[in-house]
Amino acid sequence: MREMKPGSIERRRARRASIQALCVIRRIGAGEPERFKEQVTADIGLAGIYFETEDQQPYVVNEVVVTSVSIPESSRREFPFIRLAGRGRVVRVHELGQPQAGDGRKRWGVALEFYEDLTALTASPTRS
Repeated sequence: MREMKPGSIERRRARRASIQALCVIRRIGAGEPERFKEQVTADIGLAGIYFETEDQQPYVVNEVVVTSVSIPESSRREFPFIRLAGRGRVVRVHELGQPQAGDGRKRWGVALEFYEDLTALTASPTRS
């Protein structure tokens, strides 16, 4: 897990695992829903995820999204699900330093909290 800043308070309701997993997210706020965009998580828990993005339109706190996270097989000992899917809301957005030289794109750290309707799929046992 990532280190906490000095003086910060841990607000997570559940443990998270530092796993890089493919995540697709679609914003569903006012107006036309956008297409799903691929992101890579930095950490995952049953309460939410954290990812970093270069999205030109930064996420906004309390924005509602639909997401699906595919857990890599190599990480299933640490996090025993194959997929998490459902709605969530953005609870934190922060800018990650200066844009890289040349492209001028800003990077953002985004924390999502899952709603109670989250579906967590487990691998089904194989039959012999």
